[in-house]
Amino acid sequence: MVMDETCRRTFAEVEAYLDGDLDQDACRRLEEHAARCSVCADTVQRLRRTIGICRDAGRAPLPELVRQRARDAVRRLLTEREPSRGMAPQGKKS
Repeated sequence: MVMDETCRRTFAEVEAYLDGDLDQDACRRLEEHAARCSVCADTVQRLRRTIGICRDAGRAPLPELVRQRARDAVRRLLTEREPSRGMAPQGKKS
């Protein structure tokens, strides 16, 4: 299928559509087009699933070992960047 101007507009608006940020008229036009265009319908459906997977993954708790490693890495970074009283930061010589 050749993409026409409506397909291009659909691709440009699909993110706002899936986020619920389009007005009713724009939603209606997009849905009507997707009902006739299998390429756009497939794109909308695939993106909807992808967004759902990403949202679900963001809710999953991290294992404690991963959380501890992240905390340790942040502490190391803060310590390395924190100048000691009158001394150069760790790893650098004055």
